[in-house]
Amino acid sequence: MSPNIFEKKGTSSVFRNRFTLLPEYTPEELPCRDKEIDQLVENLSILLEPSHTYAVNIAITGPPGIGKTTLTKKTLGDLKNAAITNGINLDTFYVNCHSFRTKTSIIRRIATDKFHIQGRGFSDEELLEMLAKRLEKENQRLVLALDEASMLSGKDILAFIHMNELFSSGIGRLSTIIICRRSEWSLLLSADLSGRIQDQLSLEGYTSDELKEILTYRKNLAFYDEVISEDVFDLIIEICSRTRNARHGVEILLKSGLKANAVGQGKISAELVRAAKTEVYPELRTDIFQDLKKNELVAALSIGRLLLKPGKVSTTVNESYDTFKLISEENKLKVQSIATFRICLDSLERLGIISHSVSSLPAGARGRRSKITLYDIPAQILVERVEQVL
Repeated sequence: MSPNIFEKKGTSSVFRNRFTLLPEYTPEELPCRDKEIDQLVENLSILLEPSHTYAVNIAITGPPGIGKTTLTKKTLGDLKNAAITNGINLDTFYVNCHSFRTKTSIIRRIATDKFHIQGRGFSDEELLEMLAKRLEKENQRLVLALDEASMLSGKDILAFIHMNELFSSGIGRLSTIIICRRSEWSLLLSADLSGRIQDQLSLEGYTSDELKEILTYRKNLAFYDEVISEDVFDLIIEICSRTRNARHGVEILLKSGLKANAVGQGKISAELVRAAKTEVYPELRTDIFQDLKKNELVAALSIGRLLLKPGKVSTTVNESYDTFKLISEENKLKVQSIATFRICLDSLERLGIISHSVSSLPAGARGRRSKITLYDIPAQILVERVEQVL
């Protein structure tokens, strides 16, 4: 009988607690975000007052990797604990709109997870009314956090905010926290939505000193002492200072630690950090390709394959659609229409995977020219990751 591969593996590891570097982990402390925490607490603490009758709607904007999600999750957890302490019937619900991309899917998820209401067979309006009645019956407040909210339309976001008009008691029981990049927020914003937002937190990228404080905290949680020397740690700070992105540094810590374990090193070297850096692309979540629909994966793969060609900087909708059809046939998938392909491109652009621009042709020529390219991830890495998921 062959030995168990897990028993064969050595037990030594550079990690004290690897989980503290995973995207799902919410740290107990949020260094360098005291001002933003105070601003959130000032806005949300009113929900802990029994006599308060209004909902609170807040937007949190800023570039990726600067703690918008972590700040929100930490705040929601502490708000819920404070409500329990104060005898307030308040619950929270976090949803990442990358995974649930429509108003309908989010409403059904809330109905099922929070109130065990089966949403199939009901319209959005019927489900919202059912949720409103249940919140009113149970005298409960709900704070809904919509992360990556640009996957929805401004009209969809307003539908959640307008839900408060369904309560016969006149109490605003549904509050919202809307999280997205600043540029995407400006596209979502309308006069109606702007008028419903009480406050906006605009987060900026971290300075080198702030990154050092944040990553020192995460390093001490994750690794045993002496695993990362001061020089190697300074190299990590230098790398992610260029992006001002803390998530970039956390992912490098995780990947370099995994590489150290794989080769049996008790310390993380500069070479392992450099190797980890080549696998980390700070603008993209590590699990983003797992969330894509099959047609979106094929669309991404078609663009990646075209841009792998020597000297190829960009492609067009028609050219990439031809490749999309070939890959669909290779994978025995139904070949979708060009209209569906364009919808896939829109989703890939919103997720930050591709850049798609349309410009007018030179004077005298009719029509418009589209250009699709990649900014944040090499074509080779895009192809490898998509093929792995497919």
